Amino acid sequence: MYSLLQSRHSDMACIAACHRLCFQDSPSTKIGFAYCCKTMEWFLAGSNRFLFHVVDEQNKVIGYCGGFCPEYTGDGSASGIMQYAMSEAVKGVIKNPWLIFNKEVMAMYPLIFKNIYSKILSRKKKYPAAENKTVSDTRVGLVVIGVHPAFRGEGVFEMLMGQFEKEAVQRRISKMILSVKKENTRAVNAYKKLRWQVVKEHESSFEMIKYITLHD
Repeated sequence: MYSLLQSRHSDMACIAACHRLCFQDSPSTKIGFAYCCKTMEWFLAGSNRFLFHVVDEQNKVIGYCGGFCPEYTGDGSASGIMQYAMSEAVKGVIKNPWLIFNKEVMAMYPLIFKNIYSKILSRKKKYPAAENKTVSDTRVGLVVIGVHPAFRGEGVFEMLMGQFEKEAVQRRISKMILSVKKENTRAVNAYKKLRWQVVKEHESSFEMIKYITLHD
């Protein structure tokens, strides 16, 4: 019997450990455990984000999922996570200098430099509050999801996706989006099985969408 729980700060280490098992070759895993913990913690740092996980009978984290609802045009999860976990990212690269030349880490450079520039600029210029900005496209984005390799095919993925839809319903948002790498055919097929549709094709990824019906 598996249980689905809303994540708390005390769960970050266990969720990060599960993430590193799910994505052993990902940039976040290579940067380090502390960085993974910090990126997961970002989902608890605002009311427009959420994180939940699944545990087995021994209370071991075997799956997790995190989502994000943009508050204004230009509000992005990738940028937000990078800003939030920047210090841990720098520490991770210092400890593992070979990462500077890692292809996947190098692909993150534009985002890293953009956020460094934004931090410097924000000290010089005061931007209007987020509540004064508008959202042109209300949606809930699926940002992270992972299922422990030893528990795949046992319904954990379906539990996580079901809860993700419930989170969208609770926020009265009918549009859900996600991005998935083309090479991850297992994930693409799993999403399609749950009636997600590909709406955009990029060089290395698909953008997928699903609408849900909201009842009064």
